[in-house]
Amino acid sequence: MNQRTERRYFVRVPVEACWALPVASLAASVKARRRTAGELEALTDIVARAAVDWNPEANTFRVVSSLDTELEPGWNRVQLTTAPTGRSAARLWLVCPRCAGRVGAVYASHWNAAGGEVDAPLIGCRTCLGLTDGSRQQHKTLAWSYEVMGLSRPTPGKAYRPRRAAAIRRAVGVFDRRWARALRAVGIEI
Repeated sequence: MNQRTERRYFVRVPVEACWALPVASLAASVKARRRTAGELEALTDIVARAAVDWNPEANTFRVVSSLDTELEPGWNRVQLTTAPTGRSAARLWLVCPRCAGRVGAVYASHWNAAGGEVDAPLIGCRTCLGLTDGSRQQHKTLAWSYEVMGLSRPTPGKAYRPRRAAAIRRAVGVFDRRWARALRAVGIEI
C-alpha cells in the first residue's frame, strides 16, 4: 500500500515462491515405465492409463493408474497428455487441473490469483495462479536503467546486450525520475 495515496497495489507471486512439478521430472519415470513393458510401449498408451499423484508439501510424486479413484489426503492428481511433434513422435505434457490446458509445469501456491493467502495450496498453471518470474518485476527500476544505459558493471558470464535508442531514452527517463524522487525525499529540489 502506498502510504501517501493509500492506494493498494497487487504484487504478483513469483514462481520461485511456489512448489513446481515440471514435466521434465516425470520424463525419467515414464521412460522407465515404457522400458519395463519389454519392448518400447507407445507413449500415448501409457498416458491413457496413467496419471500423476503429487504431494507438493512433501515434494514427491508418483505415477499411478488413471482408473484409480482413491486419493490420499494431501495428494493431488494431475493428468498427462501428449502432443505430436514434427518427427512422428509424441511429447509429454501435464494438464492443468484448473483450465485443462497443456502445460510444461504445474505449480502449487498458497496465494490465489488475486494475491490473497489461502490455507490449502492451490494447484494450477502459471496463468491460472497469476504467477510471474522475478526478472519480469525488475523492469523500469534503477538497476534496469543502469544496465540499459551501460552504467552497471558487467556480470561475469553475461554479455551486454546492445539496446535500441528508444529503450535507452526510457531508461534515462526512469533514471532521472527515480533520482529526482530520491532527492525530493531528503529535501533537495531540482
